[in-house]
Amino acid sequence: MKFTLKAMVAALALSAATVPAQAAMESATTNGNGSFVLSVWNDLSGTSATFDLGFNYNTFSSLVSQVSSTPLNLAIGDYADAWSGFVSQSTIGTSNWAIFAGDRLGSVRTANSLGFFTSTNSSDLTNLSTSTDVLQVLSAFDTYINSANGLGNHQAVDNGANTAALESPAGAGSSNAYGTQSKAGGLGPIAGTSFDNSLQMLQVLNKGSAAPVGTFMADASGNNYVFTLSSSGVLNVSSNVTTPVPEADSYAMMMIGLGLVGFVVRRRSN
Repeated sequence: MKFTLKAMVAALALSAATVPAQAAMESATTNGNGSFVLSVWNDLSGTSATFDLGFNYNTFSSLVSQVSSTPLNLAIGDYADAWSGFVSQSTIGTSNWAIFAGDRLGSVRTANSLGFFTSTNSSDLTNLSTSTDVLQVLSAFDTYINSANGLGNHQAVDNGANTAALESPAGAGSSNAYGTQSKAGGLGPIAGTSFDNSLQMLQVLNKGSAAPVGTFMADASGNNYVFTLSSSGVLNVSSNVTTPVPEADSYAMMMIGLGLVGFVVRRRSN
């Protein structure tokens, strides 16, 4: 009896060890704590790829800490097949990339506030005037993420990846998530950029009937986080001091000041 019991325990342990990890990406509706996903796409070749970054909406600071200390390489490990598949079908020079995570329930990070993170250098929320608009963005990404979960190795490894055609539900380009204008969910700010270029991370929040508000994520010193994806598939993040561009009236005042200085110098010379 004891031998049989031990054998059964050993068999169960062995079978548990061989079961693949069910680590699919989480949509914005999953506990309101969607996965951070990195999307790459090429409208010319009609191809895309999606990478689960392994962090969720509520763990943005952990994502920054991890990637800043150890840049993420899409060309190796469980990401490699999806990356090589995308590269073999697309020209990197005409491809785009973006990062997104959402909260469709308003249940994490900022209580009772719908929201999403999107990589962008624009804080233009013209098309997001109500919570309904924010929900539309999140719904588009839920469709995209749920479809992508059925592709590649998302169901077999902790942080998986997949490739897809843009016209399929899992496409990251003109079908669901970013559209031909690279706008997050079709309504959010322009979120995509070409490889070897950088994007900041904007958090968009909508609470109650107030209009959505966007805030760039920054470190303790107030320096905005900047993400860069290289053409070789390496994702980096750093925090840079942003130098404000002088407004037109500032330039005018500066020119007047320089003129006065020149006038005084000439008078003293005479």
